[in-house]
Amino acid sequence: MSLAFGYGFRVFFLSAAAYAALIVAGWMGVLIFAWPLAGRLPMAWHAHEMIYGVVAAAIAGFLLTAVPNWTGTDRIHGRTLFALWLLWLSGRAGYWLADPAAGGPTAGLAMVLDLAFLPALAIAVAVPIVRSGNRRNLIVVALLSALFATNLWHHSLALTRPADTLALDMITLLMIVIGGRITPAFTRNWMMHNGVDASRVVSNRWLELASIALVVVLAAAAAAGAPDPWLAVLAIGAGLCNLARLAQWQGWRTLRDPLVWVLHLGYAWIGIALLLRGIGAVMPSIPDAAWLHAIGVGAMGTLILGVMARVSLGHTGRPLAPPRTATAIFALITLAAVARVGTAAAWLPRSPALEIAAAAWIAAFVHFLFLYLPILLAPRADGKPG
Repeated sequence: MSLAFGYGFRVFFLSAAAYAALIVAGWMGVLIFAWPLAGRLPMAWHAHEMIYGVVAAAIAGFLLTAVPNWTGTDRIHGRTLFALWLLWLSGRAGYWLADPAAGGPTAGLAMVLDLAFLPALAIAVAVPIVRSGNRRNLIVVALLSALFATNLWHHSLALTRPADTLALDMITLLMIVIGGRITPAFTRNWMMHNGVDASRVVSNRWLELASIALVVVLAAAAAAGAPDPWLAVLAIGAGLCNLARLAQWQGWRTLRDPLVWVLHLGYAWIGIALLLRGIGAVMPSIPDAAWLHAIGVGAMGTLILGVMARVSLGHTGRPLAPPRTATAIFALITLAAVARVGTAAAWLPRSPALEIAAAAWIAAFVHFLFLYLPILLAPRADGKPG
């Protein structure tokens, strides 16, 4: 198989970036030019493909790379990886082309293909975790299973918003768990190599547990239809805990390295989104769209690009020194997040802020492809396999 299927991060990072640019371009086509969507409600399509298309591909690329490191097992590559990627691609094609309103075998097949990817990915990462006895990482398998359940719920509902909200909560939990591991670890490593006292980076166990537990309870409460004041308390508490946790990691000391500070920036968007969610629950002037785009464009967009930029270098045997204009990627995704959240909250005029947000998002992912496509399709610089 080609180099693209030598390691999970190669093909899935490229797919995530390309699809991220494509679907936002398509979304703007729907909003501006009223492009048809095979009978689908535009909002349902937009949310679904961002979650189960872009984010799922980025998660796959990360986990198929991280799990072999966590467990000391061999990577999935070659034909097995190709089959897994083809399953993801088939789900995307089916969701674009099948008309759910028409029913019939075509729509049913499209749904099955779309649903199949996450269980296949969960099995691919669960097997080495279980075999190695590395059971603490089974939490990622549980979150993948929960994400599959929300996709199934999405397909079974005429109104898909509750399912998609729960899916965002599951992804938020995954970002908190994974971000809570890699961000302080990479920060300490950078400090040790740059003459900064790494002992300043601390992690409080109780704060860590509270940051996770409050989001778990928030997700369950929201899915159960809890009263807005309860959701406000939970969301604000979760936001404050996660921002306090972030402050312990001393991210401002790493401003010389964009591959480190971008992880802090992405994690900060999680706290901001949770605060907006909590405040919006009791203040109708701040609509749900504000926190939804803070988590979607801000946290997910920033962390996806930040992790992909770092992993693509480190796992191809290259120094952790980003290409010269790579910082522009992170500036563009930040512009996209600020413009989109500002538009959603009515703090900025819808036009041209919406167009600016879409253009900046597309430019960020296209620029990632421009810089990293040659890296991801080239052999490792150190001559090792993968």
